[in-house]
Amino acid sequence: MSNSIVAWKEIQSMGDVFYKSGMFKDVASAMQAMVKIQAGNELGLPPFASMAGINIIQGKPVLGANVIATLIKNDPRYNYRIVKGSDTVCEIEFFENSDAIGTASFTIEEAQKAGLTGKDNWKKYPSDMLFARAISRGSRRHTPGIFGGSPVYTPDELNVEVDPEGYIDTEFIEDAPARQPTASMSLETALEVTNSDGETYGTLETDKLQKMTIGINKGLKNDINQDQRDEYQMKLDAIALILASRR
Repeated sequence: MSNSIVAWKEIQSMGDVFYKSGMFKDVASAMQAMVKIQAGNELGLPPFASMAGINIIQGKPVLGANVIATLIKNDPRYNYRIVKGSDTVCEIEFFENSDAIGTASFTIEEAQKAGLTGKDNWKKYPSDMLFARAISRGSRRHTPGIFGGSPVYTPDELNVEVDPEGYIDTEFIEDAPARQPTASMSLETALEVTNSDGETYGTLETDKLQKMTIGINKGLKNDINQDQRDEYQMKLDAIALILASRR
């Protein structure tokens, strides 16, 4: 028990440092940084790699293609090799304990049907984008054990702009308005926050908490005063902390 408490305190401390550094535009609070670090911790990634390579979008862990590829290569059970790699197709063969277990591919025709080829990076780097789609498809089909059974996606699969390496392109993330960092919140405090129906967050299902973040984020985009904005941010922090504790 003591080890998990120390680890959690370290994650809290690192989350606060990474958030206050201002280096990660996609992180709006220390709690969000903590969720990213915890998600990476479960995948065996160090904190900085987690901050740079993992995003939580629509409640799903989103990883850059090179992070997915690295996790597969680093796992002693799995490996892969590119069978075909061009501007029109990427086919990847996967191995478990040196035995071939299947292939995954993605073609430019599939990209065209999905309406992807009009995007800037699909025009400039088609072979890289095809690899990203093929490696994420293959990881879900052939190496799910690496990710604890949770399906992972690349940002492009959730319609988020990416750079040539497959990371979320921070040029497309608007700078958040300046605000004072939210004070540190304990898990016990987060569990006692209530919604409009008087239900404490600790009693709500994970799916409901994840859906609530959508409405709260929409509320933050409205013309509201600073007190309302701080309350919304507090609720987002509470949900992020609870979700991180449940992983």
